[in-house]
Amino acid sequence: MTPLGRLAALVDGLRHVVVLLVCVTLIAGVGFVDLLSGADVVFSVFYAVPIALATWVFGRAGGLLFSVVATVLWTVGDHYSLHQAWASAVPWWNAAVRLAFFALVVVILAALKHALGEEQRLARVDALTRVPNVRHFREQAELELRRAQRTGRPLSVAIFDVDDLKVVNDRFGHPAGDALLIALARAWMHVLRSTDVVARLGGDEFAVLLPETSSAAALVALKKGRGAALLAIGEGGWPASLSIGAVTYLGGEADVEGLLRHADALMYEVKNDGKDGVRNVVIGDGADPVRPEGSPAGRIAPT
Repeated sequence: MTPLGRLAALVDGLRHVVVLLVCVTLIAGVGFVDLLSGADVVFSVFYAVPIALATWVFGRAGGLLFSVVATVLWTVGDHYSLHQAWASAVPWWNAAVRLAFFALVVVILAALKHALGEEQRLARVDALTRVPNVRHFREQAELELRRAQRTGRPLSVAIFDVDDLKVVNDRFGHPAGDALLIALARAWMHVLRSTDVVARLGGDEFAVLLPETSSAAALVALKKGRGAALLAIGEGGWPASLSIGAVTYLGGEADVEGLLRHADALMYEVKNDGKDGVRNVVIGDGADPVRPEGSPAGRIAPT
């Protein structure tokens, strides 16, 4: 991360009340020093610091509010140091110019933050389906895995693949294949919890993250998601289905790549067993020792 990025992350991590106190202290300090320094030494440019900070944290409204305060302090300082008469048009003209300058800084900085946020969001979103991409999924999975290791709660990870997407592309064209992927992503997002994540790994392969979800609960959730997906497939008239492999982690040594590889292997077992189904296993310290690791723990028959 660049120094500017680290600074932005540091500011974003501060509590709003702390930022507000800092902005008030800075703008009052600059106004006081500017008043004491008189007309010979200029400190007014430093008003931009609290204005920029307020804009970054509180948005345009906060930046414009501090712009007005800075303009008032600057104008009052000029009044006493330059002995300007309020009846003259000069102080009012100067105040308008300063306010316009500060407002321009606020607008530019707010637009910059918005563009930066959009860039960061798009870097984690699949361009076609608008669900999270593999980068975002791995980040969330790492966080949830560490949390599961810390709390001892179960974590389920699944991978599903669209069966016969090539047939859809060959028969109806690639736009139809794209429409199928979009419909599947929407169907899964509609039925999953807000804490769950469905992401496109690439091509016709998707991953599902189910925090604090046991094997039985994961099977129910995957059956629900698969049902919604098959309904969308039926409505679209596409000759396709889903093969799903899932892993429920119950403690011990593990990493995200290992969970994904395990789920992927189970998904291919489903494909080799006739496609269109779900298979899951429980792994980790809390897994059933009678069941060999990697054996099927659940199967939903094709519909």
